[in-house]
Amino acid sequence: MRGVNKIILIGNATRDAELHHTGSGKAVTGIRLATNRTVRGQEETQFHTVVCWEGLAETTSTYVKKGDPLYVEGRLQYRSFQDEEGRERIMTEVVASDVQFLGRRKDGPASTSEAPGIVRVPTDSDDISPDEIPF
Repeated sequence: MRGVNKIILIGNATRDAELHHTGSGKAVTGIRLATNRTVRGQEETQFHTVVCWEGLAETTSTYVKKGDPLYVEGRLQYRSFQDEEGRERIMTEVVASDVQFLGRRKDGPASTSEAPGIVRVPTDSDDISPDEIPF
């Protein structure tokens, strides 16, 4: 039987997306996403690390800004590394397969009277042009 590793998050970016390149030249973007839930009348915030690769990384690095509401779909990934003091650290991150922008920033170029929509960013295309994204 095949297993399922799928996660869906809706939250707000806590900072602008950061674009980096691996040693082999692949684009990778890190996004911090905050999600909220209410537990016994108290609001609880969780922070998630979201990793986007290649075409999706390029797109999110251009458009994801602090405070933006996002829908993120992907898979959980665990990895371990040694910190500067030699201790083993374990990270949990979401490897995104899809990112949708749930609203438009008021300071963006799409500040018009039309209602904000959902923009789907394809992950299997490295040749997406910023002109194709209606912001």
